[in-house]
Amino acid sequence: MPNFQTYVLKPLTYPCQHNDTCFECEAISARNNKLVVATTKGETYLVRVSQKDEKRLLIKGDKVTRPSQASILQKVLMDFRDVSEATEICSNIEPKRALHVKRSPFLKSIDFFASRFEVTQEIWIEVGFGSGRHLLHQAKKHPQIQFIGIEIHKPSIEQVLKQCELQHIDNILVLDYDARLFMEFLPSNCVGKIFVHFPVPWDKKPHRRVMSQSFIDEALRVLIPSGQLELRTDSPLYFEFSLGEMLKLSKASIHIKKNEALEITSKYEDRWLKMEKDIYDVTLVNEAFSPPIPKVGTLKFSQVIDFQKLCQSFKEETIRGDSFFVHFEELYLIDATSGLIRISFGANERNEKCYIWIKNGVVSYFPDTVLATQNNINADKLIKEWINGLCN
Repeated sequence: MPNFQTYVLKPLTYPCQHNDTCFECEAISARNNKLVVATTKGETYLVRVSQKDEKRLLIKGDKVTRPSQASILQKVLMDFRDVSEATEICSNIEPKRALHVKRSPFLKSIDFFASRFEVTQEIWIEVGFGSGRHLLHQAKKHPQIQFIGIEIHKPSIEQVLKQCELQHIDNILVLDYDARLFMEFLPSNCVGKIFVHFPVPWDKKPHRRVMSQSFIDEALRVLIPSGQLELRTDSPLYFEFSLGEMLKLSKASIHIKKNEALEITSKYEDRWLKMEKDIYDVTLVNEAFSPPIPKVGTLKFSQVIDFQKLCQSFKEETIRGDSFFVHFEELYLIDATSGLIRISFGANERNEKCYIWIKNGVVSYFPDTVLATQNNINADKLIKEWINGLCN
């Protein structure tokens, strides 16, 4: 991701406008980490300033608000560098990529799928599309299908977005999100195929695997009758694990293949084939119709708090519930009545990160699209109890 290093930054007077970016304010933590709130083209991002070593500062986008299109963040960082009169010591910012910053119409947020996405045709999903070869090939071959590609690797996302425009492919939507959570936002019985090709095996951290009992259950719910969940992997351990998870179902139609040739291969598969590694396929076929579910909403705060009391009592801590948790990580002060609290929360095996933003006592989530999944609802209750306990 774009970043640069410098020795010193000129202090800014906020708000501060430079080109298309407005730097609204800054927040500083007790650890002397700094967040600068930047707004450009209607979107808000956080620029993180931290001490690289005794002399150097590292400036980059905060992970919570980091855009999927790196060119947007590059432009924000370039504006911050220039308005702060910073001299770069080292940098991986590519100015040419920021010359024509525009948001791709194929890139969508999870809020779009939670609140505005309408199913008008059969959907196929690829989880972790990597270079995009398979996703692009399938989309061109099946123009009547709506494809959704899920990926968290930013360069891969930008590569596929670029290819959609160059090849005039208009039936792909791209999402930067955790695939294990995404299924909860789709209606039942709308997906024809789910491809999970060469996922990270996570042999040492199996809780991070995409394939799990909960993922399989959600996949079966969104699949149409005769729809398929297809895993393709070079890892015999991952293959055996996934097959075992599928066999836990009370009833299942499972098909297994080994070293099956596909019409198109990924760069990873090309590498494995050159190494003469075995490739395993396991396909789970859905045989049932699932009842509809309500759309997932977003979580909000309603209370007004005493920010000074919260600051006096704040400490880093983790609160655990039954299969979920909330970790209160760091408090950042903007002024006497406003600040940010960085938190992570959710299910024990997967979680989300965001900030609690307090402005003159009014509390909100930032970004404000914390979705009302069951684990998030449980975590949200803990967060509100924690805030009330500190402020009352």
